[in-house]
Formats: sequence, C-alpha cells, structure tokens
Amino acid sequence: MAVNEEIGSAFHAALRSDEPLDSLRRAVDGQLSAGVAREAINARLEVGRTELRADGREDEEDVVLDVMDFVTGWSSPHMRL
Repeated sequence: MAVNEEIGSAFHAALRSDEPLDSLRRAVDGQLSAGVAREAINARLEVGRTELRADGREDEEDVVLDVMDFVTGWSSPHMRL
C-alpha cells in the first residue's frame, strides 16, 4: 500500500470514530513514527481537507486543520507531533 493510501485510510477511519481529533492525531503520530515525511502527511491531509470542504463537512474539516497545526507546530507544545 502506498503512503498516500495508508494515510488516506487512517484519515477516513479516524473521522468516522467517536473521537475524530484524538483518532486522527494518533494515526498521524503513527505515520510519523513509521518514518513518513511530514510533507507527505500534510499533503494528504490537505487533499482530505479540500474534499471535506467541497462536501460541506465543516466540523470534520476543522479536525483536519487542527491536526495539520499539530504537525506543523502551530499548537501548544504538548500537542505538537
């Protein structure tokens, strides 16, 4: 499975969970721990965010934006990935 497919699969599963922010954060943390580049993760998150916006799914888009902030460091130190 390609990196984008793995990230995409984790992305959709996390958004369907009861706690999408925590689930997506854990999924991204796992990808980072596995050696996936931050740029690749952010690129896939951006694709997903764009899809969510087009579908009018603002709450889920906000979750993705929060996790993107964690990846890029635009968050509280304890939330950074």
